[in-house]
Amino acid sequence: MIFHESMLIGEVVPYLVRFLKTNPAAPEHVEFAHLLIDEFQDLNKAEQTALAYMGAKAMVCVVGDDDQSIYSFKSAHPDGIRQWKDQNPGCADLAMTDCHRCPTSVVSMANSLIAHNVHRTDRNLVSIAAKGPGEVKIVQLGDPDAEADWIASKIAALTAGGAHPSDIIVLAQRSKVAKRILEALKGKGVPAKSYYDESQLDSEAAQVRFSLLKILLNPDDRVALRYLLGVGSSNYRSPAYAKIRAHCEETGLSPWAALEQLSQGIIKIKHTGHLVEVYSKIREQIAGLEAKGNDLAALVDELFPEADPDVADLRDLALTVIKDPEVANTASLFEKMMDEITQPDIPPTVEEVRVMSLHKSKGLSSPYVFIASCVQGIVPQLAEAGTPKALADAKLEEARRLFFVGITRVKAEPDNGRPGSLYLTYPREMNAGEASGAKISFQKVVFGKAQLLPSMFVAELGQDAPAPEAA
Repeated sequence: MIFHESMLIGEVVPYLVRFLKTNPAAPEHVEFAHLLIDEFQDLNKAEQTALAYMGAKAMVCVVGDDDQSIYSFKSAHPDGIRQWKDQNPGCADLAMTDCHRCPTSVVSMANSLIAHNVHRTDRNLVSIAAKGPGEVKIVQLGDPDAEADWIASKIAALTAGGAHPSDIIVLAQRSKVAKRILEALKGKGVPAKSYYDESQLDSEAAQVRFSLLKILLNPDDRVALRYLLGVGSSNYRSPAYAKIRAHCEETGLSPWAALEQLSQGIIKIKHTGHLVEVYSKIREQIAGLEAKGNDLAALVDELFPEADPDVADLRDLALTVIKDPEVANTASLFEKMMDEITQPDIPPTVEEVRVMSLHKSKGLSSPYVFIASCVQGIVPQLAEAGTPKALADAKLEEARRLFFVGITRVKAEPDNGRPGSLYLTYPREMNAGEASGAKISFQKVVFGKAQLLPSMFVAELGQDAPAPEAA
């Protein structure tokens, strides 16, 4: 990481904690008189520690719900909010249990579901009768294509009946499922947009093209260059690259400069010839891009050709970005694209059906919510064989909290003719190879089709959940 002049995003907060711990006289310790921290259960121990340092002299208010702690992949520490009262004696404890969003049936389902978790604060959401029962459907389809078509058809019917696309959210916990639904929606003429992080960079072609853009701006972008040098090789051409890196560390040259000298015959390093050929092709591509100057439309056509479907999302993004009057050169084009790719925040006003993961839906609400592919192995994602029981149990409880978050996104507005509609769908079977590759559970294989298991969470929704129906 040091050689490639890079760091992991997860390193930032530990550096902050180290700074605050070793600099007790730093002004950051007394900078704030009041500290309000939302979604406290989603913070990891390092983040909570940093805030404790910065709030040591402040009036502090933390808000959160351990039933909605869903970020273990970034080491979220829900015990932080569970233990807050014990660690801060005398603090006020204000419970907010009335559910002003969901239909009464969904509140009942959510309470039934989350009660299966053992490690949680014991409480229930309280429904509001005026919200009404809402509409809930649980539907099993034949296969993933049929599921995507059913969802798209249902949404098309809703929009034809007056529902605005922005009032509809589709939640899918696998990008492949989301992409299939997105394509089905677009095939029916329904405006829809994916909010998967970095979804524009899913394909290798897109990753290569975006890396070329980074190199165009900065030939010494060592991460982008390392990727381009290795892509297409099973070992990323590591042996040859190790020799060039050793030369760079000895001489102080950058990898780009060393490869340039190798290509010109100024220096020689054994067994690096093929890597130099790869570099030369990269250099030719960069020269072609440099020839476009600040003609951003021509640059976009060269980098993200219309005929290549693997870069279609990047092309669409770039064409949108260059319409911004502040985007006047290649550098601003890249910066704006980078912001949109890495921080795809959902704007306050949208015009399309939103397709996203359950994680991404946190904090949102909508009159129409679809949760797709509710099958064992996806919802919940299962622990690997051999995982210690305590870890497997913790993983299952978090998956249940994630489903709890998903079903409680539905918003009832009966006075506006929108009772709050929740649709849970899942396929009965799928290609056995795809199921095995995706680690999806199945009962057996019939003529190459894996017979899938419905999510265990469907059976945990309680007596107010409707019986599943076939379609």
